[in-house]
Amino acid sequence: MRRNKIIIIVSVLMATMLTFITAYGYDEPETVFVLPDSSELDIYSARFTQFESESTENANLLADLSGYEKKLENEHLAVYFREQVQGIRILNKASGYVWGGLASDETDNLNESWSRMANSLLTIDYYDSTAQSRRLSLSSDNTDVTLSWGKDSLKCGVSFNKIGISLSFDMVLKEDTLSFKLDRDSVSETGEYSLQSVWFLPFLGAVEQDSINGYIFIPDGSGALIRYKKSTHYVSAFDERVYGKDPGEDEMSVMGDLLAKRNNDYLTDTAPVTLPVFGSVHGAEQNACFAVIDSGKEYASIYASPAGLITDYNWVSARFDYRKSYSKPLNSSGASIVTIEDEPKDFDAGITFYFLEGEDADYSGMAKLYRELLKADGYIIGTEFDDENIPLKLDVVAADIKDTIWGNGYTSLTSVSELENIVSELEENDIKNLSLVYMGWQKGGLNGASPSETAVSKKLGSLKELEELSQRITASNGRFYLNSDPVMFNSAQASAGRMGTVSITNYTAVLLRNNTNLMYPQSYFVKPNEVISSLDKLANNLDSFSLSLSSIGNRLYSAYNRGYEFTRAETLDAFREALSDMENNLLLENPNLYLWNNMSEFSEMPMQNSQYLFESDSVPFIPMLLKGSVDYYAPYANQGFYTDTCILKMIEYGAYPSFIVMAAENEEIIDTPISDYFSLNFEDWKSTITNVYSKINDALKSVEGLEITDHRMLTDGVAEVTYGNEYKIIVNYRSDDYTVSDGVICKAKDYLLRGIGND
Repeated sequence: MRRNKIIIIVSVLMATMLTFITAYGYDEPETVFVLPDSSELDIYSARFTQFESESTENANLLADLSGYEKKLENEHLAVYFREQVQGIRILNKASGYVWGGLASDETDNLNESWSRMANSLLTIDYYDSTAQSRRLSLSSDNTDVTLSWGKDSLKCGVSFNKIGISLSFDMVLKEDTLSFKLDRDSVSETGEYSLQSVWFLPFLGAVEQDSINGYIFIPDGSGALIRYKKSTHYVSAFDERVYGKDPGEDEMSVMGDLLAKRNNDYLTDTAPVTLPVFGSVHGAEQNACFAVIDSGKEYASIYASPAGLITDYNWVSARFDYRKSYSKPLNSSGASIVTIEDEPKDFDAGITFYFLEGEDADYSGMAKLYRELLKADGYIIGTEFDDENIPLKLDVVAADIKDTIWGNGYTSLTSVSELENIVSELEENDIKNLSLVYMGWQKGGLNGASPSETAVSKKLGSLKELEELSQRITASNGRFYLNSDPVMFNSAQASAGRMGTVSITNYTAVLLRNNTNLMYPQSYFVKPNEVISSLDKLANNLDSFSLSLSSIGNRLYSAYNRGYEFTRAETLDAFREALSDMENNLLLENPNLYLWNNMSEFSEMPMQNSQYLFESDSVPFIPMLLKGSVDYYAPYANQGFYTDTCILKMIEYGAYPSFIVMAAENEEIIDTPISDYFSLNFEDWKSTITNVYSKINDALKSVEGLEITDHRMLTDGVAEVTYGNEYKIIVNYRSDDYTVSDGVICKAKDYLLRGIGND
């Protein structure tokens, strides 16, 4: 009935518009609006990368350096300073392009506070006595600034006299970079005001509306672009913590799609920010600025504001949070008061800006630069597994708990012998390169076992049988993983009061899925010290197995348990050290950067952005970093990611397919915590697994172990991916054939593999 009403309303509106046009339409000039064919509307959405139309060179809006004094210079960059605004401009000598904040000290469309922030080297947020957030910049009134210029550096001391806060920071020019670092020990608070956050050059590369061509790059999902547009009314900016939200300090919830655990491609959860980077492009392949957060990553947030949200400028920056406000409980009845942390976090905020030009000045160039930086820092090591064909990741559910009239029961879904049969059937279909993950093998099953459980359920088989199966798969050049989640648990697995992490509000930290039909809509976070204990137990008791570890890759949190307090930084160090000490091969789910050098394989590769309204493109930034170094897998194909378009997306991103299955019939998961997966029976999905694998293997086996060296769009809906051996894969999402420049045709909804000789 509701749908019919909507159709009637839309029809009436369209009829009214046609009547208006007929009665009052203009004779001259005639305006014709042409929409793309409805079957291709998807390729113009933010789920894909948009075609870069050729454009003229952007005007160098900040080229006039009048009033600025040159202070630092090397063969790559020159830094100019203006005392009136306590700000700088940076000349990229290779291109002659000048970077900075605003074109003038003040503008009509910004108030004084925003103008000062836009032009100053440094801006701080602070809390007043009522825990309200306020802002000051280096050029604000009643602020004393001491500048000590060296040959290639600046030492800046600042005292915000009005609020009794002082600090100092360094700016260093080195080769083609400009770095900033705040000395935490220099922070002094002598009054009733408290330091909240610090921003370095927040408006560097800011663009007023669509005054130039280009975009902001943010590390959302696989990578996202925000193209410069005219001001539009938005309700929020992109404001996400690096390495994800902290359940010890932030409210946590997950979007539920109807009754399903999986999210469809149009309704997605906000992806965690796993990389500490962002950038601004002023004309693709013209000029770009790329920022890398060096220190204080775990306390930083990426903030990107599109034009129309508060200001008419598109700008992106890193905000380093030294304090947060929270609701402090006053009594057991629930009364609370908003307060702030007593002491600022103990870290030195640091960030480095890189300046790019020419063909490197786009998201693809940023990815290539960052990949080399990560290799040098040891985050990207080694190469993919040496495979003749691509791997297939198969997650197999062994057992789970079941809701019965007598309480929680247990249901076996795939025994070890049944798992062997699944492997045999895949081998008969010429799928031998498996990454097989056995889930719920412990006593209690997938959602009933304790986070530290390492004993195999006797109802499934024996540890010896698992070892023999692992050896069989390894002999066929595959990998066999036992899955465990040492970080998350539900009320059936452990006591939240004993095992759970306590948040800053003195309540147990909870991850809430907004779906009350689920068996366990609430999940809890294991105390960091207990996580370490579980990892030690897994490593010692299962030393002959590779391990698939859920949650730990992208869950970073502080803990305020009495006697077991952990800062976010301490948890990071503890998790990283524990995984580094493990000799097991580790498969991690969409892990944060600090664990990249611990993983053997990468699952749940993001295949698009979070689809904020202001995001215009999804780009394969993470795949460009990792391709050739580690095998990575797309989300489960049998949970919605197996359409022709999804298969093409995997080919474009160089991602391998994954499925989740079981031997049991589908009705066996009714009244279990995984009932929202709906269909997992292997026999039902066997032909789909074979077909999807075959299509992707044909496309990607020729580029196994190779890096992606370039990614670009040839036209709307047609992507070209270049690999290290000069092979190119052209992916055509369009409903019509595409003719390549040399006359070769890439068929509609298909791909084309081009070799060195274009064969």
